[in-house]
Amino acid sequence: MVRLGGAVVALEVAAVVVAYLAFGWPVLLVGAPLLVGTVLVFALVRASEGPRRKLQEQRAARWDTTAATPGGLMSGFFELSPQPTERPDEPSGTLAG
Repeated sequence: MVRLGGAVVALEVAAVVVAYLAFGWPVLLVGAPLLVGTVLVFALVRASEGPRRKLQEQRAARWDTTAATPGGLMSGFFELSPQPTERPDEPSGTLAG
């Protein structure tokens, strides 16, 4: 990531230099703050990578990925629930009319 960030900054510096040669000093009013902003963003991302990596390692160590889960995702899905049985004293679903 450091190499990629260095390449981006180098390309940005080259673009500012070419624009300076073509258009003069007003280019520096826009190009210099953009260059500083790019460097700051890369510095912040680089600084946040260490804590993020440690947090990811802690989360990965918390769970044992090789342990089998009991039943799995669809456990119990295809099991039929007990159906209520008909009582002998009630009619079997016919309508009296």
